[in-house]
Amino acid sequence: MVRGKKSEVGDTRVSPNGYHYTRTATGWELTHRLVVQRKLGRDLQYDERVRFLDGDRSNYSDPDNLEVFTVAKGSNNKRRARIEARIEELQAQLEDLE
Repeated sequence: MVRGKKSEVGDTRVSPNGYHYTRTATGWELTHRLVVQRKLGRDLQYDERVRFLDGDRSNYSDPDNLEVFTVAKGSNNKRRARIEARIEELQAQLEDLE
C-alpha cells in the first residue's frame, strides 16, 4: 500500500511484529482471525484466541494451521485488574488538570 493513499476494504498490510492485517468495513482486522471466523462460520468469542500451529505468522491462509483456544479465566481477571488500575490512574490525572 502506498503511503498517503486511503486504504480500501480488502487491502492488507504486515506489521513489524509479523502479523498480517486486512482492511474490513469496520477497520483493520488480524487476517488469521478472519480466516478462522470464515472457517467456523461465526465471530470469535471475547475469550477465544488463535494460534499458529507451525509458529509461522506468515502462514495465515491455511485454516488447518490455525487453532482456536480459550483463554483461562485468570487471564481475564488480570486484564480487568490492569484496566481498572489504568482507569484510576487516568481519573487522577484528570483531577490534577481540573
